[in-house]
Amino acid sequence: MTSPSKLLRVKDVAAMLSVSESAIYKWVAEGRFPKPFKLSDANAKRASSRWHYADIEEWLESRRES
Repeated sequence: MTSPSKLLRVKDVAAMLSVSESAIYKWVAEGRFPKPFKLSDANAKRASSRWHYADIEEWLESRRES
């Protein structure tokens, strides 16, 4: 079982939902999926996106209820 506080990369989220990584980013841009948070320091040129496992679980639960 995955810990609720676990951080997921886009690759992990895409595999969990059986969709492409680009679909995840498209859904985020459309406001249909939880936004990731960025891991970087103040001087970083690039940042890594991560999602909380619990946020994905909540999103899935809300889809089940619809």
